[in-house]
Amino acid sequence: MDVGLLALAFSLLHWKEARKAEVWEEYGCTGSPGFTSKESGELEGISKKLSILHDEANQLGATLVLPGGALTAHLLEGLPYPVALWVRGTLPPSSACVAIVGSRLSSERGRRIAFRMGRDLTESGVAVISGLARGIDAAAHLGALEKGPTWGVLGSGLKNPYPAENIPLMERVVKSGGGIITCFPPDAKPHKWHFPRRNVLMAAWTRGVVVVEARIRSGSLVTAKLALDLGRDVWAIPGSPDDPHSEGTNAMLREGSAKFARGAKDVLDDLTSLF
Repeated sequence: MDVGLLALAFSLLHWKEARKAEVWEEYGCTGSPGFTSKESGELEGISKKLSILHDEANQLGATLVLPGGALTAHLLEGLPYPVALWVRGTLPPSSACVAIVGSRLSSERGRRIAFRMGRDLTESGVAVISGLARGIDAAAHLGALEKGPTWGVLGSGLKNPYPAENIPLMERVVKSGGGIITCFPPDAKPHKWHFPRRNVLMAAWTRGVVVVEARIRSGSLVTAKLALDLGRDVWAIPGSPDDPHSEGTNAMLREGSAKFARGAKDVLDDLTSLF
């Protein structure tokens, strides 16, 4: 059984998450997981249209990337199962990569901090990755673009980039030498349940995650927890105790689950051993 075919199946087929993890575990143990007759037929169908899938990606100015390359090998250790990637532009490096995340409903202060963080990390040679969302994500990308390339991970397919208002930003990301990455097929809509999978991919790719602003119930905190579970570093920017934008980051600092960061220098000091 080819890992690339499995990755495509996990990305294209509507198998339950538990089933995907079960198949991948069986593959690791035996190299030949058992499939139902329906699943076998679905896998055969994907195998027959592999060249079509590559052509469809090329028509979008993208590349269909399957597991096995040096730039994605580390993902097999961090993801619950391998996935196919549709990529416009380039892939981020597997080392020296940090995610900057935070609230969509961000404050002006938070956006300034995210911009400086993205700019200063990029200037220091760290690849900045984020989720292309409104607010903190967009500010981090814009800051990184001041000094070099950046990379964005979508929760939708390349034909339906979300949010649409950030499409000009996405074009700048590609032109910068960075890239737009998704584990969803080109026609996929930005469904709510896609974003946890997007967050897992971001956490697996990076050496650490910086949370700039997050309310107490935030997807950014989910990304941070995923990163911690994978043994990555997590930093949080402190905020005023009275500021609801910083409820989540302050809670992480109080609990000791995140390292204190005032700016890029604190993150770089902690990452010195990587460079």
